[in-house]
Amino acid sequence: MKNKYLNRLYIPLFLVLIWSTSACKKDNFLDVPPKGSLTDATTFSSESNADLFVNDIYNQLPDMNNEYQVLDQYTDNDFPGAAWMTGQTTVRANGINPSNVPGGPAGSFNWTTQYGNIRKCNVFLQQAAKNKANFSADWYNQRVAEVTFLRAFFYSILYTNYGGLPLITAPLNNADGTDIFVERSTADQTLAFIEADCDAAAAVLPAQASQSGRATKGAALTLKGWVELFAASPLSNPSNDAGRWAKAAATNLQVMNANTYSLFPDYGAQFLSSNNWNSETIFARGYAVPNKGHNREGTLGPVIVNGVQQAWGNLAPTQNLVDDYEMDNGKPISDPTSGYDPQNPYVGREKRFYQSIVYDGSIWQGDTWLSRTGGNNQIDLGSSSDISNTGYNAKKTLDESIKGQTSLGISPGTSNYIFYRYAEVLLSYAEAQNEAVGPDQSVYTAVNKVRARVSLPALPAGLSQADMRTIIRRERRIEFAFEDKRWYDIRRWDITTKGPAVLTSPEYGMQITIDPSTKKLIYTPVQIFKNSFSEYMNWLPIPQGVIEQNKKLKQNPGY
Repeated sequence: MKNKYLNRLYIPLFLVLIWSTSACKKDNFLDVPPKGSLTDATTFSSESNADLFVNDIYNQLPDMNNEYQVLDQYTDNDFPGAAWMTGQTTVRANGINPSNVPGGPAGSFNWTTQYGNIRKCNVFLQQAAKNKANFSADWYNQRVAEVTFLRAFFYSILYTNYGGLPLITAPLNNADGTDIFVERSTADQTLAFIEADCDAAAAVLPAQASQSGRATKGAALTLKGWVELFAASPLSNPSNDAGRWAKAAATNLQVMNANTYSLFPDYGAQFLSSNNWNSETIFARGYAVPNKGHNREGTLGPVIVNGVQQAWGNLAPTQNLVDDYEMDNGKPISDPTSGYDPQNPYVGREKRFYQSIVYDGSIWQGDTWLSRTGGNNQIDLGSSSDISNTGYNAKKTLDESIKGQTSLGISPGTSNYIFYRYAEVLLSYAEAQNEAVGPDQSVYTAVNKVRARVSLPALPAGLSQADMRTIIRRERRIEFAFEDKRWYDIRRWDITTKGPAVLTSPEYGMQITIDPSTKKLIYTPVQIFKNSFSEYMNWLPIPQGVIEQNKKLKQNPGY
Protein backbone atom coordinates (compact mmCIF):
# COMPACT_ATOMS: atom_id res chain seq x y z
CA MET A 1 0.00 0.00 0.00
CA LYS A 2 1.05 3.62 -0.46
CA ASN A 3 1.35 4.34 3.25
CA LYS A 4 4.75 2.95 4.00
CA TYR A 5 8.13 4.57 3.94
CA LEU A 6 11.35 2.59 4.15
CA ASN A 7 14.63 4.37 4.69
CA ARG A 8 18.03 2.92 4.00
CA LEU A 9 21.55 4.18 4.50
CA TYR A 10 24.21 5.13 1.99
CA ILE A 11 26.52 2.34 1.07
CA PRO A 12 29.95 2.03 -0.35
CA LEU A 13 31.48 4.70 1.83
CA PHE A 14 29.31 4.49 4.93
CA LEU A 15 30.70 2.95 8.08
CA VAL A 16 29.27 3.13 11.56
CA LEU A 17 30.47 6.38 13.06
CA ILE A 18 32.05 5.70 16.44
CA TRP A 19 32.39 9.14 17.93
CA SER A 20 30.69 11.59 20.24
CA THR A 21 27.58 12.25 18.20
CA SER A 22 27.06 15.70 19.64
CA ALA A 23 29.45 17.05 17.02
CA CYS A 24 27.54 15.68 14.04
CA LYS A 25 23.94 15.40 15.08
CA LYS A 26 21.31 16.82 12.72
CA ASP A 27 21.14 20.25 14.33
CA ASN A 28 19.83 23.07 12.28
CA PHE A 29 21.84 26.24 12.26
CA LEU A 30 19.69 27.72 15.02
CA ASP A 31 20.35 25.02 17.58
CA VAL A 32 22.95 25.56 20.29
CA PRO A 33 25.24 22.49 20.47
CA PRO A 34 25.75 21.12 23.96
CA LYS A 35 28.76 22.24 25.95
CA GLY A 36 31.81 20.15 25.33
CA SER A 37 30.95 19.18 21.78
CA LEU A 38 33.63 19.13 19.08
CA THR A 39 36.27 18.21 21.67
CA ASP A 40 36.72 14.52 20.94
CA ALA A 41 40.22 14.57 19.51
CA THR A 42 40.05 10.85 18.82
CA THR A 43 37.81 11.44 15.83
CA PHE A 44 40.50 13.48 14.10
CA SER A 45 43.51 11.63 15.47
CA SER A 46 44.03 9.62 12.28
CA GLU A 47 42.97 9.44 8.67
CA SER A 48 40.98 6.26 9.21
CA ASN A 49 39.03 7.75 12.10
CA ALA A 50 38.38 11.03 10.30
CA ASP A 51 37.23 9.08 7.24
CA LEU A 52 34.37 7.76 9.34
CA PHE A 53 33.21 11.34 9.74
CA VAL A 54 33.54 12.09 6.02
CA ASN A 55 31.69 8.92 5.13
CA ASP A 56 28.86 9.96 7.40
CA ILE A 57 28.57 13.22 5.45
CA TYR A 58 28.29 11.24 2.23
CA ASN A 59 25.61 9.21 3.94
CA GLN A 60 23.50 12.38 4.18
CA LEU A 61 23.08 12.58 0.40
CA PRO A 62 19.33 12.32 -0.26
CA ASP A 63 18.26 8.67 -0.22
CA MET A 64 16.09 9.09 -3.30
CA ASN A 65 15.87 5.42 -4.26
CA ASN A 66 14.05 4.66 -1.01
CA GLU A 67 11.41 7.34 -1.53
CA TYR A 68 7.90 6.75 -2.86
CA GLN A 69 6.74 10.39 -3.08
CA VAL A 70 9.07 11.20 -5.96
CA LEU A 71 9.72 14.79 -7.01
CA ASP A 72 8.09 14.37 -10.41
CA GLN A 73 4.80 14.10 -8.49
CA TYR A 74 5.14 17.82 -7.80
CA THR A 75 5.06 18.43 -11.56
CA ASP A 76 3.11 17.56 -14.69
CA ASN A 77 5.18 14.42 -15.33
CA ASP A 78 3.80 12.03 -12.74
CA PHE A 79 0.49 11.79 -10.91
CA PRO A 80 0.57 10.82 -7.21
CA GLY A 81 -1.93 8.02 -6.92
CA ALA A 82 -2.92 8.62 -3.31
CA ALA A 83 -4.88 11.79 -2.58
CA TRP A 84 -3.00 12.38 0.69
CA MET A 85 0.41 12.60 -1.00
CA THR A 86 2.17 15.95 -0.91
CA GLY A 87 1.99 16.47 -4.66
CA GLN A 88 -1.81 16.48 -4.53
CA THR A 89 -2.58 17.86 -1.09
CA THR A 90 -0.09 20.71 -1.01
CA VAL A 91 2.01 21.48 -4.07
CA ARG A 92 -0.52 21.19 -6.90
CA ALA A 93 -3.43 22.29 -4.72
CA ASN A 94 -2.04 25.80 -4.16
CA GLY A 95 -1.48 24.87 -0.54
CA ILE A 96 2.16 25.66 0.17
CA ASN A 97 2.59 27.87 3.23
CA PRO A 98 5.22 28.42 5.97
CA SER A 99 3.54 25.86 8.24
CA ASN A 100 3.58 22.96 5.75
CA VAL A 101 6.66 23.52 3.58
CA PRO A 102 7.18 20.42 1.42
CA GLY A 103 10.37 18.71 2.47
CA GLY A 104 10.87 17.04 -0.88
CA PRO A 105 11.58 13.35 -1.42
CA ALA A 106 13.84 11.88 1.26
CA GLY A 107 13.81 15.30 2.94
CA SER A 108 15.97 16.54 0.09
CA PHE A 109 15.10 20.21 0.51
CA ASN A 110 14.11 20.26 4.14
CA TRP A 111 15.65 23.41 5.63
CA THR A 112 16.59 21.86 8.97
CA THR A 113 17.98 18.70 7.42
CA GLN A 114 20.21 20.51 4.97
CA TYR A 115 21.54 22.96 7.55
CA GLY A 116 22.33 19.95 9.72
CA ASN A 117 24.31 18.53 6.81
CA ILE A 118 26.06 21.85 6.25
CA ARG A 119 27.00 21.88 9.93
CA LYS A 120 28.60 18.45 9.55
CA CYS A 121 30.68 19.81 6.69
CA ASN A 122 31.72 22.84 8.73
CA VAL A 123 32.66 20.66 11.69
CA PHE A 124 34.92 18.55 9.51
CA LEU A 125 36.58 21.52 7.84
CA GLN A 126 37.23 23.15 11.21
CA GLN A 127 38.46 20.07 13.05
CA ALA A 128 40.55 18.75 10.16
CA ALA A 129 42.36 22.08 9.98
CA LYS A 130 42.99 22.05 13.74
CA ASN A 131 44.38 18.52 13.56
CA LYS A 132 46.18 18.83 10.24
CA ALA A 133 49.39 17.40 11.69
CA ASN A 134 47.68 14.01 12.00
CA PHE A 135 47.11 13.68 8.25
CA SER A 136 49.19 13.35 5.13
CA ALA A 137 49.00 16.34 2.81
CA ASP A 138 47.41 14.29 0.03
CA TRP A 139 44.69 12.91 2.30
CA TYR A 140 43.98 16.29 3.85
CA ASN A 141 43.73 18.17 0.57
CA GLN A 142 41.54 15.49 -1.01
CA ARG A 143 39.11 15.19 1.89
CA VAL A 144 38.83 18.96 2.39
CA ALA A 145 38.00 19.29 -1.31
CA GLU A 146 35.38 16.53 -1.09
CA VAL A 147 33.68 18.06 1.94
CA THR A 148 33.81 21.53 0.38
CA PHE A 149 32.00 20.08 -2.62
CA LEU A 150 29.45 18.39 -0.38
CA ARG A 151 28.79 21.64 1.44
CA ALA A 152 28.18 23.32 -1.92
CA PHE A 153 25.86 20.46 -2.87
CA PHE A 154 23.73 20.86 0.25
CA TYR A 155 23.64 24.63 -0.15
CA SER A 156 22.65 24.25 -3.81
CA ILE A 157 19.52 22.31 -2.89
CA LEU A 158 18.42 25.06 -0.53
CA TYR A 159 19.38 27.82 -2.98
CA THR A 160 17.36 26.38 -5.85
CA ASN A 161 14.29 26.06 -3.63
CA TYR A 162 14.46 29.07 -1.31
CA GLY A 163 16.75 31.63 -2.97
CA GLY A 164 19.14 33.63 -0.76
CA LEU A 165 20.37 31.84 2.36
CA PRO A 166 22.18 32.38 5.65
CA LEU A 167 25.77 31.56 4.69
CA ILE A 168 27.48 29.72 7.52
CA THR A 169 31.05 28.50 7.24
CA ALA A 170 31.80 27.39 10.80
CA PRO A 171 29.86 25.37 13.38
CA LEU A 172 27.98 27.78 15.59
CA ASN A 173 28.60 26.95 19.22
CA ASN A 174 27.59 29.92 21.35
CA ALA A 175 26.57 28.76 24.80
CA ASP A 176 23.68 31.19 25.30
CA GLY A 177 22.61 31.42 21.67
CA THR A 178 22.94 35.19 21.29
CA ASP A 179 25.32 35.13 18.34
CA ILE A 180 24.04 32.27 16.24
CA PHE A 181 21.31 34.10 14.33
CA VAL A 182 22.38 34.82 10.78
CA GLU A 183 20.58 36.90 8.18
CA ARG A 184 19.84 35.68 4.69
CA SER A 185 22.35 36.70 2.08
CA THR A 186 21.02 37.72 -1.32
CA ALA A 187 20.48 35.15 -4.02
CA ASP A 188 23.50 36.49 -5.92
CA GLN A 189 25.69 36.28 -2.82
CA THR A 190 24.51 32.74 -2.22
CA LEU A 191 25.27 31.80 -5.81
CA ALA A 192 28.76 33.27 -5.51
CA PHE A 193 29.38 31.31 -2.31
CA ILE A 194 28.40 28.02 -3.96
CA GLU A 195 30.50 28.84 -7.03
CA ALA A 196 33.52 29.56 -4.82
CA ASP A 197 33.16 26.25 -2.98
CA CYS A 198 32.85 24.44 -6.31
CA ASP A 199 35.93 26.19 -7.68
CA ALA A 200 37.94 25.38 -4.57
CA ALA A 201 36.92 21.73 -4.77
CA ALA A 202 37.49 21.45 -8.52
CA ALA A 203 41.01 22.82 -8.18
CA VAL A 204 42.00 19.82 -6.04
CA LEU A 205 39.69 16.91 -6.87
CA PRO A 206 40.86 14.30 -9.39
CA ALA A 207 39.22 13.70 -12.75
CA GLN A 208 38.53 10.10 -11.74
CA ALA A 209 37.61 9.06 -8.19
CA SER A 210 39.89 6.59 -6.47
CA GLN A 211 36.83 5.03 -4.84
CA SER A 212 33.36 4.81 -6.36
CA GLY A 213 31.02 7.48 -5.07
CA ARG A 214 33.57 10.08 -4.08
CA ALA A 215 33.42 13.56 -5.52
CA THR A 216 35.50 14.48 -8.57
CA LYS A 217 36.53 17.60 -10.46
CA GLY A 218 33.74 16.93 -12.95
CA ALA A 219 31.15 16.69 -10.16
CA ALA A 220 32.24 20.06 -8.74
CA LEU A 221 32.14 21.77 -12.13
CA THR A 222 28.80 20.16 -13.02
CA LEU A 223 27.28 21.41 -9.78
CA LYS A 224 28.67 24.87 -10.49
CA GLY A 225 27.28 24.79 -14.03
CA TRP A 226 23.88 23.74 -12.71
CA VAL A 227 23.49 26.56 -10.17
CA GLU A 228 24.70 29.03 -12.79
CA LEU A 229 22.10 27.74 -15.23
CA PHE A 230 19.44 28.12 -12.55
CA ALA A 231 20.60 31.68 -11.85
CA ALA A 232 20.55 32.54 -15.57
CA SER A 233 17.00 31.29 -16.10
CA PRO A 234 13.91 33.55 -16.23
CA LEU A 235 12.85 33.05 -12.61
CA SER A 236 16.18 34.39 -11.33
CA ASN A 237 17.12 36.50 -14.36
CA PRO A 238 13.99 38.37 -15.45
CA SER A 239 16.06 40.97 -17.32
CA ASN A 240 17.60 38.13 -19.37
CA ASP A 241 21.20 39.17 -18.76
CA ALA A 242 23.08 37.29 -21.48
CA GLY A 243 26.22 37.32 -19.37
CA ARG A 244 24.63 34.95 -16.89
CA TRP A 245 23.83 32.51 -19.66
CA ALA A 246 27.36 32.80 -21.04
CA LYS A 247 28.84 32.01 -17.63
CA ALA A 248 26.72 28.86 -17.31
CA ALA A 249 27.66 27.79 -20.84
CA ALA A 250 31.37 28.28 -20.12
CA THR A 251 31.29 26.14 -16.97
CA ASN A 252 29.43 23.29 -18.65
CA LEU A 253 31.84 23.54 -21.57
CA GLN A 254 34.71 22.96 -19.13
CA VAL A 255 33.18 19.59 -18.25
CA MET A 256 32.70 18.75 -21.92
CA ASN A 257 36.25 19.74 -22.86
CA ALA A 258 37.73 17.60 -20.09
CA ASN A 259 36.79 14.52 -22.14
CA THR A 260 36.20 12.55 -18.95
CA TYR A 261 32.62 11.51 -19.64
CA SER A 262 30.63 10.14 -22.56
CA LEU A 263 27.04 9.10 -23.20
CA PHE A 264 26.39 5.50 -22.22
CA PRO A 265 25.27 3.67 -25.38
CA ASP A 266 22.04 2.28 -23.90
CA TYR A 267 19.78 5.03 -22.53
CA GLY A 268 17.56 2.77 -20.41
CA ALA A 269 20.23 0.34 -19.20
CA GLN A 270 22.45 3.03 -17.73
CA PHE A 271 20.19 3.11 -14.65
CA LEU A 272 20.61 -0.60 -13.86
CA SER A 273 23.00 -1.90 -11.22
CA SER A 274 24.98 -3.81 -13.83
CA ASN A 275 26.01 -0.45 -15.25
CA ASN A 276 26.67 1.47 -12.04
CA TRP A 277 29.42 4.09 -12.31
CA ASN A 278 29.32 3.99 -16.10
CA SER A 279 30.93 6.50 -18.46
CA GLU A 280 27.96 8.88 -18.23
CA THR A 281 27.68 9.05 -14.45
CA ILE A 282 29.24 12.16 -12.91
CA PHE A 283 27.96 11.95 -9.34
CA ALA A 284 25.69 9.37 -7.73
CA ARG A 285 24.65 7.75 -4.49
CA GLY A 286 25.39 4.04 -4.32
CA TYR A 287 23.60 1.16 -2.61
CA ALA A 288 24.55 -2.34 -1.48
CA VAL A 289 22.95 -5.42 -0.03
CA PRO A 290 22.22 -6.96 2.41
CA ASN A 291 21.03 -4.01 4.49
CA LYS A 292 21.79 -0.90 2.50
CA GLY A 293 19.85 -1.63 -0.65
CA HIS A 294 16.73 0.10 -1.91
CA ASN A 295 13.10 -0.73 -2.68
CA ARG A 296 12.52 1.40 -5.78
CA GLU A 297 10.99 -1.46 -7.75
CA GLY A 298 8.43 -2.17 -5.04
CA THR A 299 7.33 1.37 -4.33
CA LEU A 300 7.38 2.66 -7.90
CA GLY A 301 6.86 -0.35 -10.17
CA PRO A 302 3.77 -1.57 -12.06
CA VAL A 303 1.05 -2.79 -9.72
CA ILE A 304 -0.63 -6.00 -10.96
CA VAL A 305 1.85 -8.37 -12.56
CA ASN A 306 1.01 -11.95 -13.49
CA GLY A 307 -2.25 -11.73 -11.58
CA VAL A 308 -0.96 -10.47 -8.23
CA GLN A 309 -0.16 -7.08 -6.77
CA GLN A 310 3.56 -6.66 -6.89
CA ALA A 311 4.14 -2.96 -6.27
CA TRP A 312 2.63 0.37 -5.28
CA GLY A 313 2.79 2.00 -8.71
CA ASN A 314 4.00 5.42 -7.57
CA LEU A 315 5.47 6.27 -10.94
CA ALA A 316 2.34 7.04 -12.94
CA PRO A 317 3.30 9.09 -16.02
CA THR A 318 0.70 11.58 -17.18
CA GLN A 319 -0.71 11.84 -20.68
CA ASN A 320 0.83 15.31 -20.67
CA LEU A 321 4.29 13.71 -20.51
CA VAL A 322 3.49 10.90 -22.94
CA ASP A 323 2.38 13.44 -25.54
CA ASP A 324 5.82 15.08 -25.45
CA TYR A 325 7.61 11.96 -26.70
CA GLU A 326 8.34 12.42 -30.40
CA MET A 327 7.77 9.96 -33.17
CA ASP A 328 10.80 7.93 -34.26
CA ASN A 329 11.17 10.25 -37.24
CA GLY A 330 11.96 13.08 -34.84
CA LYS A 331 8.71 14.98 -35.27
CA PRO A 332 6.40 15.92 -32.40
CA ILE A 333 2.97 14.30 -32.48
CA SER A 334 1.45 17.74 -33.02
CA ASP A 335 3.07 17.86 -36.47
CA PRO A 336 0.46 16.70 -39.01
CA THR A 337 3.26 15.07 -41.04
CA SER A 338 4.60 13.04 -38.09
CA GLY A 339 2.52 9.95 -38.81
CA TYR A 340 0.98 9.94 -35.33
CA ASP A 341 -2.35 8.14 -35.08
CA PRO A 342 -4.33 9.12 -31.95
CA GLN A 343 -6.20 5.81 -32.16
CA ASN A 344 -2.96 3.87 -32.37
CA PRO A 345 -0.85 6.13 -30.17
CA TYR A 346 1.94 3.79 -29.09
CA VAL A 347 3.21 2.86 -32.54
CA GLY A 348 6.24 4.54 -34.06
CA ARG A 349 7.31 6.54 -31.02
CA GLU A 350 10.92 7.35 -30.18
CA LYS A 351 13.09 4.85 -28.26
CA ARG A 352 12.97 6.67 -24.94
CA PHE A 353 9.21 6.17 -24.85
CA TYR A 354 9.58 2.40 -24.96
CA GLN A 355 12.47 2.48 -22.47
CA SER A 356 10.57 4.69 -20.02
CA ILE A 357 6.83 3.97 -20.13
CA VAL A 358 4.69 0.92 -19.36
CA TYR A 359 1.59 1.37 -21.54
CA ASP A 360 -1.43 -0.68 -22.58
CA GLY A 361 -0.21 -3.75 -24.45
CA SER A 362 3.43 -3.50 -23.34
CA ILE A 363 5.26 -6.30 -21.55
CA TRP A 364 6.54 -6.12 -17.98
CA GLN A 365 8.18 -9.15 -16.35
CA GLY A 366 6.72 -11.40 -19.03
CA ASP A 367 3.16 -10.19 -18.46
CA THR A 368 1.08 -8.10 -20.84
CA TRP A 369 0.14 -4.93 -18.99
CA LEU A 370 -3.40 -3.76 -19.81
CA SER A 371 -4.89 -0.45 -18.66
CA ARG A 372 -7.94 -0.78 -20.94
CA THR A 373 -11.43 -1.47 -19.64
CA GLY A 374 -11.39 -4.97 -18.13
CA GLY A 375 -7.59 -5.12 -18.18
CA ASN A 376 -5.39 -6.31 -15.34
CA ASN A 377 -4.40 -2.69 -14.63
CA GLN A 378 -7.56 -0.90 -15.75
CA ILE A 379 -7.13 2.83 -15.19
CA ASP A 380 -8.32 3.77 -11.70
CA LEU A 381 -10.11 7.08 -12.13
CA GLY A 382 -11.40 7.00 -8.58
CA SER A 383 -8.12 6.29 -6.74
CA SER A 384 -9.69 3.28 -5.07
CA SER A 385 -6.54 1.18 -5.42
CA ASP A 386 -2.82 1.45 -6.11
CA ILE A 387 -3.46 0.96 -9.83
CA SER A 388 -2.43 3.91 -11.96
CA ASN A 389 -4.78 6.88 -12.27
CA THR A 390 -3.25 7.79 -15.63
CA GLY A 391 -3.32 4.54 -17.58
CA TYR A 392 0.48 4.30 -17.43
CA ASN A 393 3.27 3.13 -15.20
CA ALA A 394 6.93 3.87 -15.64
CA LYS A 395 9.80 1.49 -16.28
CA LYS A 396 12.78 3.84 -16.54
CA THR A 397 15.17 3.52 -13.55
CA LEU A 398 13.49 0.22 -12.56
CA ASP A 399 15.13 -3.21 -12.75
CA GLU A 400 12.69 -5.59 -14.43
CA SER A 401 14.49 -8.58 -12.91
CA ILE A 402 13.39 -7.57 -9.38
CA LYS A 403 9.80 -8.39 -8.43
CA GLY A 404 7.94 -5.73 -6.54
CA GLN A 405 7.13 -7.85 -3.52
CA THR A 406 10.74 -8.94 -3.26
CA SER A 407 11.75 -5.31 -3.40
CA LEU A 408 9.34 -4.33 -0.65
CA GLY A 409 10.37 -7.29 1.47
CA ILE A 410 14.16 -7.14 1.48
CA SER A 411 15.19 -3.99 -0.45
CA PRO A 412 17.52 -5.80 -2.86
CA GLY A 413 18.02 -2.90 -5.26
CA THR A 414 21.61 -1.78 -5.79
CA SER A 415 21.27 0.54 -8.76
CA ASN A 416 22.73 4.00 -8.20
CA TYR A 417 20.70 7.14 -7.77
CA ILE A 418 22.32 9.48 -10.26
CA PHE A 419 22.46 13.14 -9.29
CA TYR A 420 24.38 14.29 -12.36
CA ARG A 421 25.12 12.62 -15.66
CA TYR A 422 26.78 13.78 -18.85
CA ALA A 423 23.58 14.19 -20.89
CA GLU A 424 22.60 16.96 -18.47
CA VAL A 425 25.88 18.76 -19.09
CA LEU A 426 25.28 18.62 -22.84
CA LEU A 427 21.73 19.94 -22.63
CA SER A 428 22.62 22.54 -20.01
CA TYR A 429 25.41 23.81 -22.25
CA ALA A 430 23.09 23.85 -25.26
CA GLU A 431 20.42 25.79 -23.36
CA ALA A 432 22.83 28.35 -21.94
CA GLN A 433 24.69 28.85 -25.21
CA ASN A 434 21.45 29.20 -27.17
CA GLU A 435 20.23 31.88 -24.78
CA ALA A 436 23.59 33.67 -24.75
CA VAL A 437 24.32 33.81 -28.49
CA GLY A 438 21.64 31.84 -30.33
CA PRO A 439 21.67 28.38 -31.92
CA ASP A 440 25.25 28.18 -33.16
CA GLN A 441 26.81 24.94 -34.34
CA SER A 442 27.94 23.98 -30.84
CA VAL A 443 24.31 24.04 -29.68
CA TYR A 444 23.28 21.74 -32.52
CA THR A 445 26.19 19.41 -31.79
CA ALA A 446 25.36 19.06 -28.10
CA VAL A 447 21.64 18.44 -28.63
CA ASN A 448 22.22 16.07 -31.54
CA LYS A 449 24.54 13.91 -29.43
CA VAL A 450 21.70 13.30 -26.97
CA ARG A 451 19.25 12.61 -29.80
CA ALA A 452 21.63 10.32 -31.71
CA ARG A 453 22.00 8.04 -28.70
CA VAL A 454 18.30 7.15 -29.06
CA SER A 455 18.35 7.05 -32.88
CA LEU A 456 16.53 10.34 -33.40
CA PRO A 457 17.51 12.30 -36.51
CA ALA A 458 19.64 15.41 -36.27
CA LEU A 459 17.84 18.70 -35.88
CA PRO A 460 17.09 20.63 -39.07
CA ALA A 461 19.32 23.60 -39.90
CA GLY A 462 18.08 27.15 -39.65
CA LEU A 463 16.21 26.96 -36.35
CA SER A 464 15.48 30.22 -34.60
CA GLN A 465 16.57 30.80 -31.03
CA ALA A 466 12.94 30.40 -29.91
CA ASP A 467 12.53 27.16 -31.86
CA MET A 468 15.74 25.77 -30.39
CA ARG A 469 14.58 26.78 -26.91
CA THR A 470 11.37 24.79 -27.39
CA ILE A 471 13.31 21.75 -28.57
CA ILE A 472 15.85 21.89 -25.72
CA ARG A 473 13.12 22.19 -23.12
CA ARG A 474 11.30 19.19 -24.57
CA GLU A 475 14.56 17.24 -24.73
CA ARG A 476 15.23 17.95 -21.05
CA ARG A 477 11.74 16.83 -20.08
CA ILE A 478 12.00 13.55 -21.96
CA GLU A 479 15.66 12.79 -21.31
CA PHE A 480 15.37 13.33 -17.54
CA ALA A 481 11.84 12.07 -16.89
CA PHE A 482 11.61 10.45 -13.43
CA GLU A 483 15.06 11.76 -12.46
CA ASP A 484 13.68 14.54 -10.23
CA LYS A 485 14.74 17.35 -12.57
CA ARG A 486 11.38 18.65 -13.80
CA TRP A 487 10.49 20.47 -10.55
CA TYR A 488 13.55 22.67 -10.90
CA ASP A 489 13.15 23.17 -14.64
CA ILE A 490 9.54 24.35 -14.66
CA ARG A 491 10.25 26.75 -11.82
CA ARG A 492 13.45 28.25 -13.22
CA TRP A 493 11.80 28.64 -16.66
CA ASP A 494 8.95 30.40 -14.84
CA ILE A 495 6.32 28.28 -16.61
CA THR A 496 4.43 26.99 -13.59
CA THR A 497 1.77 29.67 -14.01
CA LYS A 498 2.91 31.40 -17.22
CA GLY A 499 3.30 30.30 -20.83
CA PRO A 500 2.24 26.66 -20.85
CA ALA A 501 1.31 27.19 -17.17
CA VAL A 502 2.03 23.58 -16.33
CA LEU A 503 0.91 23.80 -12.69
CA THR A 504 -2.34 25.59 -13.43
CA SER A 505 -3.33 23.32 -16.32
CA PRO A 506 -5.17 20.00 -15.96
CA GLU A 507 -3.47 16.63 -15.69
CA TYR A 508 -4.62 13.96 -18.13
CA GLY A 509 -4.60 10.20 -18.33
CA MET A 510 -5.59 7.81 -21.11
CA GLN A 511 -8.86 5.90 -20.83
CA ILE A 512 -9.08 2.99 -23.24
CA THR A 513 -12.44 1.39 -23.94
CA ILE A 514 -13.49 -1.31 -26.35
CA ASP A 515 -16.03 -0.67 -29.10
CA PRO A 516 -18.67 -3.41 -28.56
CA SER A 517 -19.38 -3.79 -32.25
CA THR A 518 -15.93 -3.60 -33.84
CA LYS A 519 -13.93 -4.73 -30.79
CA LYS A 520 -11.46 -1.96 -31.60
CA LEU A 521 -9.80 0.02 -28.85
CA ILE A 522 -10.91 3.61 -28.40
CA TYR A 523 -8.35 5.98 -26.88
CA THR A 524 -9.75 8.97 -25.00
CA PRO A 525 -7.62 11.40 -23.00
CA VAL A 526 -9.41 12.10 -19.73
CA GLN A 527 -8.81 14.83 -17.17
CA ILE A 528 -7.76 13.35 -13.86
CA PHE A 529 -6.76 16.43 -11.86
CA LYS A 530 -7.01 20.22 -12.04
CA ASN A 531 -3.79 21.77 -10.83
CA SER A 532 -3.66 25.00 -8.87
CA PHE A 533 -0.50 26.93 -8.10
CA SER A 534 0.47 30.53 -7.33
CA GLU A 535 3.39 32.33 -8.94
CA TYR A 536 5.02 33.19 -5.62
CA MET A 537 5.25 29.49 -4.76
CA ASN A 538 8.10 29.15 -7.25
CA TRP A 539 10.16 29.97 -4.15
CA LEU A 540 9.38 27.91 -1.08
CA PRO A 541 8.66 29.71 2.19
CA ILE A 542 11.12 29.65 5.04
CA PRO A 543 9.50 27.27 7.58
CA GLN A 544 7.49 29.08 10.22
CA GLY A 545 9.35 27.41 13.07
CA VAL A 546 12.67 28.64 11.70
CA ILE A 547 11.34 32.18 11.29
CA GLU A 548 10.10 32.17 14.89
CA GLN A 549 13.51 31.09 16.17
CA ASN A 550 15.52 33.56 14.13
CA LYS A 551 13.92 36.99 13.84
CA LYS A 552 16.68 38.12 11.47
CA LEU A 553 15.28 35.94 8.71
CA LYS A 554 12.97 37.59 6.19
CA GLN A 555 10.21 35.50 4.64
CA ASN A 556 9.97 35.06 0.88
CA PRO A 557 7.39 37.32 -0.79
CA GLY A 558 3.79 36.12 -0.93
CA TYR A 559 3.73 34.13 2.30
